[in-house]
Amino acid sequence: MSCYEIDADRSLRLHEPVAGSTGQGEKGIRDEAISGDGRYLYAIDADAQRLCGWAVGQGGRLRPVGEFGGGPNTVAGLAAS
Repeated sequence: MSCYEIDADRSLRLHEPVAGSTGQGEKGIRDEAISGDGRYLYAIDADAQRLCGWAVGQGGRLRPVGEFGGGPNTVAGLAAS
């Protein structure tokens, strides 16, 4: 996952090309959701049937907080509150 910043003119600027990953060079992230308070980002790694989580820190930096495996083969979406 990449991190972008919104400039004053509302344009997007790439801040960090790889802000979070389930594995360097691996694809699989299908859907992301951020918690209502903006403190956590969750994503589905559909290829590995797992849910991954990151804490959102200063400047949007992501720190892995854990993974939960065993998701169904048909996982298609994610919602967070």
